[in-house]
Amino acid sequence: MKKSIVFFHPTAELYGADKILASVINNYKDYKKTLVIKSDGPLLKTVKAQYPDILLVVEENLPIIAKKNLTPLGIFAFLISLIKFKRNSKSLFKNGVSIVYLNTLATLPVLFFCSKSALKIVHVHEILSNNNILNKLLNKVAIKYSNVVICVSEAVKRNLASALPSMIDKLLLIQNGVEFVDKQKDGSKNYLNTEKIKFGLIGRIKPSHKGQIHLLNAINKLPKDILQQGHFYFVGSTVPGQEYMLDEVYHKIREYELSNSVTIIPFVEEIQVIYRNLDVVIVPSVFEDPFPTTVLEGMFFSKPVIGNRVGGIPEMIVENETGFLCERNDIEALSKSIQYFIENPKEIGSFGEKGKARFNHYFTIEKFNIRYKEGLSKFL
Repeated sequence: MKKSIVFFHPTAELYGADKILASVINNYKDYKKTLVIKSDGPLLKTVKAQYPDILLVVEENLPIIAKKNLTPLGIFAFLISLIKFKRNSKSLFKNGVSIVYLNTLATLPVLFFCSKSALKIVHVHEILSNNNILNKLLNKVAIKYSNVVICVSEAVKRNLASALPSMIDKLLLIQNGVEFVDKQKDGSKNYLNTEKIKFGLIGRIKPSHKGQIHLLNAINKLPKDILQQGHFYFVGSTVPGQEYMLDEVYHKIREYELSNSVTIIPFVEEIQVIYRNLDVVIVPSVFEDPFPTTVLEGMFFSKPVIGNRVGGIPEMIVENETGFLCERNDIEALSKSIQYFIENPKEIGSFGEKGKARFNHYFTIEKFNIRYKEGLSKFL
């Protein structure tokens, strides 16, 4: 009888963890596959195109751990979703499931509804600091009630290990890899219409995490003659219901009089068109970004990457070779890194080529699949 695996994932967009899930599924070709997700979105189209045999289930009652639940109304809604999911989960697990795969800690509640006999894998794409009691509890639950916890970076692994040192053997480091079909499509829109040096921040509009305001502060420090030689693109959208964050970004752009230097482009499914036309990728994360896919994507497209020294970013960028690393709150350093590429445009190609070489050596999808299969072999 064919083994079966059920994947659980919180979002159906095509940001970092969503893309990695599509790659993970490839390692279960011989399994009967089901993907359970909370809402419809572009990820489902991508997954169905790659894996026609997969069963897609949109479960609006999938219990998700999120900050918005930390209100009386949010807690009530979460409890209702638990009750409804418990009833609906019987059909998901009725024929016995070999593997239950939780992609991100947000889906952690599912652990308590699946069969004890199933192999439970939690793939952790986030860093929940153990300084917070609730975060530490979630980290402990993930380790204690699963069979294996996949960590996408050394930073993720260190954080989890500090939550429950006695079970460190369950922690498995598998750094991500990505794949792109770098092919120009006829009729593809040119989103970046300028002859200036083009810098791009690609990711959700979420200044408290992804650093859009932090980057604007750095741009504002550029000498005017330098600023006029570059243009900055913020590519991404807010989480539904958090549009006020976009308003904050626009407000700061107007305050600094940067409307002629900064362009915001909503989420683009055809993201390779953006990368291909950028000159430099900026990842100014101000939180512990575990292993941002945007760094790998920039390297794939032979672009230098400027990133903050947080989370897993230092594991990806080689300082002064494939890009620059700045301290989390060092606006001056970020501004000077940007200025360097504007003043030394010939260096952009050299940095980008070294980044591409590093990508090919460590971060291709083929290298990821090797790491993944070797790492999971003792559990499957």
